[in-house]
Amino acid sequence: MTDLFRYSQQLHTIFDLLGDNENDITASIGWASAQSETFLTCLLKEVFPDQYLGQKTEIRLQDAAGSIDYGYTDIEIESDRIHVIIEAKRGWHLPDRNQLEKYAVRFKSKKVKNAVVVMAECVPTYAAMHLQRMVGQIPVHYLSWKQIAQIADQCAGQATRKEKYLLHDLHTYLRGIMSMQNQNSNLVYVVSLGTDTPEWSTVSWIEFITKKKRYFHPYDKNWPKEPPNYLGFRYYGQLQSIHHVEGYEIVSDLHTRIKEIRSGMNWGDMALYTLGPPITPQHIVKTGNVYGPGHDWVALDLLLTCQTVSEARTLTKKRAGAVK
Repeated sequence: MTDLFRYSQQLHTIFDLLGDNENDITASIGWASAQSETFLTCLLKEVFPDQYLGQKTEIRLQDAAGSIDYGYTDIEIESDRIHVIIEAKRGWHLPDRNQLEKYAVRFKSKKVKNAVVVMAECVPTYAAMHLQRMVGQIPVHYLSWKQIAQIADQCAGQATRKEKYLLHDLHTYLRGIMSMQNQNSNLVYVVSLGTDTPEWSTVSWIEFITKKKRYFHPYDKNWPKEPPNYLGFRYYGQLQSIHHVEGYEIVSDLHTRIKEIRSGMNWGDMALYTLGPPITPQHIVKTGNVYGPGHDWVALDLLLTCQTVSEARTLTKKRAGAVK
């Protein structure tokens, strides 16, 4: 079989053609549910283990129910016995009560079993602490992407031959989504930035962050092999901003992603991050006793509350038991 690449990235499944943002993940789950009765049944049994599911009639993606006041649902599944609204999130972000309350008014009948299902990357224990169990009279359930991948893998044993290929692709795709970040970490990888403009670039080190929303480093033993959830940047003697890592890939030519970098730079494999909006401390956080280009793992809440990066680093180590 011939390998398929897009933008230098190998595509392993048909779902990889979609991408990996929230809408892409939603589309993959919706398509698999519509194409595989086995997967859909297994998925719904996670929500209604003892309920007869009835005759599935419709699956809708990105539906507004005729009014934006009701919110846009990612996935809706209806039968003559059940009605499920699925809200899918990228990363550890969970929907707030206001968003879920908009969905609650969309349930029109009490004669069927209703439920809201939230899907995200965070572990179930985290979701249990931050997600309400009911919205109005509607129960709220949580399933992680890891759990969805496991459902796809496990129900493949009951599936038809055609479904098996689809479920294998879905499992592989979701496993790839999950591997993009260290899901159990609220640590920030804090790095130092130079203030100059490299001779091979038309933008400065700082502008890569502030204007391009990109950061990169060599993909080798001296740097994280698994992308962090958050990156923090210090320059001019203080912490300037923290960013959630929205995307991550390994590239061999940065010019293909950032046109301001000269083409043909032979650096080997580079980890390239796409950054979310800046989280800016509400007070000045000096560097403290952190020297040179030192890179440090520091707890997010401590970075936002301590007076210096070094103080936050010390307290982070104490939490981990590294310092008594």
